[in-house]
Amino acid sequence: MAEKTGHTVKLQYDFNSARCCEIEYLPGKWIRTTPREFRSFSGNRRILNVNSASNPFYEEYRGPVYLFGTNHIVTECSKNQVQFENGVDPRDTYRKRGRWRT
Repeated sequence: MAEKTGHTVKLQYDFNSARCCEIEYLPGKWIRTTPREFRSFSGNRRILNVNSASNPFYEEYRGPVYLFGTNHIVTECSKNQVQFENGVDPRDTYRKRGRWRT
């Protein structure tokens, strides 16, 4: 039997990952994103807080920025982008429709 490779580390989330996570990709333009990308984005981040269904509000998130897919905190980072190890996006190994690049 082969040993498991790839993403074997459990990622640490310092926020409630079940809530709506949004990032500001352009000034004044917010988009919803996955918690995995949210924790690695170096720009403005916010979380929708719904303690009361009649009064939802956004909270600005000022937690640590992690390298994508790891639990390593970033010390220096480029603004308004997801931070990757060695500056390489591991998701680029796939083509559209899930096919491998050659």
